[in-house]
Amino acid sequence: MNRKATFPGLMTLAALAALAAARALGGTGIVFDDRNGDGVRGPGEPGLASVAISNGVDVVLTGPDGAYRIPDRPGARVFVVKPRGWRPPVDAENLPLFHAAAGSSADFPLRRADEPDSLRVLVLTDPQPSNATEVGYLSRGLVDGVGRRDDVAFGVTLGDVVYDRPDLFHAVNAVLARIGVPWYSVPGNHDLALGTPDEAAAVAPFETVYGPSTYAFHAGPALFVALDDVRPLGGPRYVGGLRDDQLRFLGNLLAVTPADEWLVLMMHIPLFPPDPSGAETFRTADRQRLFGLLGGRRHVLVLSGHTHYQRHVMHGPADGWSGPEPLHEYNVAAACGGFWGGPPDRGGIPVATMWDGTPPGYAVLQFAGDRVLLDYVPARLPADRQIALHAPLAVAPRQGYVSFYANVFNGHDGWVVEARVDNRAWNPIRRILGWDPAYAAEFLAQDSDARPSGRPRLPDPAICYHLWRGMLPADLVPGPHTLFVRATDPDGRTYSAQSALAVVRP
Repeated sequence: MNRKATFPGLMTLAALAALAAARALGGTGIVFDDRNGDGVRGPGEPGLASVAISNGVDVVLTGPDGAYRIPDRPGARVFVVKPRGWRPPVDAENLPLFHAAAGSSADFPLRRADEPDSLRVLVLTDPQPSNATEVGYLSRGLVDGVGRRDDVAFGVTLGDVVYDRPDLFHAVNAVLARIGVPWYSVPGNHDLALGTPDEAAAVAPFETVYGPSTYAFHAGPALFVALDDVRPLGGPRYVGGLRDDQLRFLGNLLAVTPADEWLVLMMHIPLFPPDPSGAETFRTADRQRLFGLLGGRRHVLVLSGHTHYQRHVMHGPADGWSGPEPLHEYNVAAACGGFWGGPPDRGGIPVATMWDGTPPGYAVLQFAGDRVLLDYVPARLPADRQIALHAPLAVAPRQGYVSFYANVFNGHDGWVVEARVDNRAWNPIRRILGWDPAYAAEFLAQDSDARPSGRPRLPDPAICYHLWRGMLPADLVPGPHTLFVRATDPDGRTYSAQSALAVVRP
């Protein structure tokens, strides 16, 4: 008797078992030294040992010959976690090619690259063009000023690459490619198809162009981890948070990463609540699980975007952070500023001041031993223009309690801000929470126009977290004077601003 013919179900089960076994084996391949740069392994191009490979959850290390085998995760891409001193190839838009389709056999070529301890990185967030004109603003208003750079290792966009226009991804990529460095991206809420709560469908437009939305690589003294932290809720709704698979990936990755290596998390939605009301914009439970994974590490930095203002937050015990040092989160100001709004400047580009008074721009991250230097560069101003000073043009003699304000774009509690009039002694002034009065005046001036301009408006003012207030001396004699303000950052670098002041009789 032909038992297989009598019991065909056994064949089906056997086939399913074989398929399951094949899927369990998952992807295979080799990470190799691509010495001639052609992307294909040839004679004399050895495999690279102990390089991490991931499928978005599991993390495996290549063997002595550079070979790896990793379980298949349906729908997930396999990617190499680039080690220090190596670089993957890039495409015509300078996007790194570090990933492959799920379940496939893939070799990953890498080439040697110099990555010093003092590595520098360009950080953008929210370029957010909604049309070709705004892509031009990004090109002329930011990238022209950045120029072609050979002093930075790579750049990253922290989400909202576009404003609900995935068809503009390649146009933005072409503009950023002119900077001449590998460019990574993290998805923002405006990069997703938010009409569905299906996460894979929502992120598909982004991943089709940029590859996995959660990934990692080593560069210089740091491990950089990109985390897609936008959780679709259906319709236009979303919330900040992390999936279980992302947290497992991070835990598995940290298990094979030295504890003293810098860890830089790159995400779109910040971990702190941007709304002063404290409304939950990032799921509390997810933040606590993340903090639990990171709590034993000394050198951690979080980079985020989304808010269209600039802020430094030092997470501590009150936020659920229990690490040995406060956790520094740098919420970077938007490249599009106030959504490409407001009156045009001399070049015809909207001033796009953000609702906290910060001009649009980008950040430069540099490692310096146990510290990181975080510089903010206003896109259309000199790099050392770090203070916007608002003060009266004239005051009456003996008039007391007259305020002036210094918006220190990159400031936080670790900065010292002082002021003086003429050659008097320097005195510290106090950081406050409030609207930047100069920006509030620009915003309110829009309401006095008898006929609207038709351009996007400057957005409503919001609390500025880097605003200092001082009082003018009441004993100034009639005549011209000069108000000076200087701001010193935690690394001892000083920036200054000044304003002419007249004391005149009414």
